[in-house]
Amino acid sequence: QMTMSPEYQVHCEEGLECVTPPGRMGASGICQKREDKPKLPAFVGEGGKCQMTVSPQYQVHCEEGLECVTPPGRMGASGICQKPEVKPKLPTFVGEGEKCQMTMSPEYQVHCEEGLECVTPRGRM
Repeated sequence: QMTMSPEYQVHCEEGLECVTPPGRMGASGICQKREDKPKLPAFVGEGGKCQMTVSPQYQVHCEEGLECVTPPGRMGASGICQKPEVKPKLPTFVGEGEKCQMTMSPEYQVHCEEGLECVTPRGRM
């Protein structure tokens, strides 16, 4: 027991640690072999649960080439490690007879190939 005055403390032998029951601060413990602590930060693969918004000792990162994707609107929530979404090159171009759209934000615009023009039917602006 380590929470008493030094003259009453009982220490574990070398290589052992005093483990107390969870939530019972000040209680007597049992000497057990020391467990190797994982190296920090922890890393998980694709589909693994990641958490980046906590103290560094509790963070779980994604392996290289993956990103931690959290649910929209849930700031601070855990995420899932996924391959990054490949975004199309901007702008997107289409051929004759295909639908074009020029009145949106640039990342959503669809341009006509060279030599074609985007024509909007009358009254549909």
